[in-house]
Amino acid sequence: MRILKIDWKENFLHLVPETEDDLWHLERVIEKHDLVSGIADRKIKPRVEGEKAQRIKIFVTLDVDSLEFHRFLGQLRVSGAIVDGTPAELLEIGAQQSIEIAPGTEIKVKKQALKKFQAERLLKAAEATKKGRVLLLVLDDEQASFAIMHEFELEEKGNVRSGRSGKQFKGEDVKAKYFSEVFEKLLEIKPEKVVVAGPGFAKEEFQKYMEEKEKKGMQLFFASTNSVGKTGLQELLKGNALEKIVQEMQLVKETKLVEGILAELGKGTGLAEYGLKEVQQAVEAGAVKQLLVSDAFFLENRGESEKIMQEAEKMGAEVHLVNGEHEAGKQLGGLGGVAALLRYRIK
Repeated sequence: MRILKIDWKENFLHLVPETEDDLWHLERVIEKHDLVSGIADRKIKPRVEGEKAQRIKIFVTLDVDSLEFHRFLGQLRVSGAIVDGTPAELLEIGAQQSIEIAPGTEIKVKKQALKKFQAERLLKAAEATKKGRVLLLVLDDEQASFAIMHEFELEEKGNVRSGRSGKQFKGEDVKAKYFSEVFEKLLEIKPEKVVVAGPGFAKEEFQKYMEEKEKKGMQLFFASTNSVGKTGLQELLKGNALEKIVQEMQLVKETKLVEGILAELGKGTGLAEYGLKEVQQAVEAGAVKQLLVSDAFFLENRGESEKIMQEAEKMGAEVHLVNGEHEAGKQLGGLGGVAALLRYRIK
């Protein structure tokens, strides 16, 4: 996310989303009846019978009515009634229009009220964009699994198998071919950062192999897991080593936050609450240290969600909107979509 301006007094944002992750964040920041301005396509009816309708570029400001995030198209569609724009002679004030926001699209957002947690989400997105794409690679002497770490999910990028049989992997030709194929896969994906992990000695041997290669701008980090495949990727996602490498990436942070809530609930310390009613009581008591709200709950119960989030902020709590599509988010959804870590017991 490239942030050109945040004006708290005017509740105004001037932004350029740069990744699909940024579009996902915008879907959660832009609200109904915000005013969003940007370039749009509009179909102009012919003035002369027999002529074809034309599609032209116009600059419009919309009173937002709905949003649709099309992840696989890499597009956020913002729809609403036209309230202003240029050229004025081609606009119909009040008519419905959509702005298709893609990475690189410059937009302006005039909100009814800009909340602290919304601005913080955008600032974190801007920091995450600077860090670049992170690829997770878990491997042993049989297979290597790849996944890009997005802020809203892990995107699996396939596997490479060594093709070994029995003790054959000890042969240098088999090992070299396997590592060569793994390296070629890295070059194909072109990540900025690669976190390599796995059980046994394969990762150490791969590390030595990579020391002799031109890494094409890739930064490599090494960690350990007990498994490979999907299990190994999830294990790496939850591990401390990965958190140190990419501390601010939202997926890792949200996983840690939810696990903290579950740990306190499991120990029965009374330092965690879940469910809207119970968490609301904890917020009113000023006992909440961290408030977690599932984005699915947020979108379905926006009024109640924003009320409790703003109340928590006033009480000095950290407020986190958690993506409900990854594993930790689903766990939060199982707790009713709202949970809190407390400073002290209230029961």
